[in-house]
Amino acid sequence: MEKQKPSEVIEEFLSFLDQSNIEHDDCMKIVDMCGKRNIDYLHDMEFAKDKGERNRIATKIHNNQKQRRYAKNRALELEKVALFVNDKCNKSFISALKRLLKEQKDKEKYLEGDKEYIRRAGDES
Repeated sequence: MEKQKPSEVIEEFLSFLDQSNIEHDDCMKIVDMCGKRNIDYLHDMEFAKDKGERNRIATKIHNNQKQRRYAKNRALELEKVALFVNDKCNKSFISALKRLLKEQKDKEKYLEGDKEYIRRAGDES
């Protein structure tokens, strides 16, 4: 089994931080949209003409709440990571990791390339 390169581990971690932050934001937007949708459904329920229409709206509310709950739970799961990424004190750490990643990739590229040795004492005669 081949070991993972240090650059791959660093890159995966940076990607995890970035993706977690994006997903947290997306989930919070879904939670907000579902809340607004629920208000619309409640108004629809208020003006429904019969039991059948109220049942259809109730099903929409139920499905909307399931979607909201999933998004809210996922946002809560990612909340600490998102707070870490957005904390001003951690910005320099993340920037340092990005610089480290670049330097590590350069070193790995050098180590994987063809090597040439130049004799220091000159030709042996």
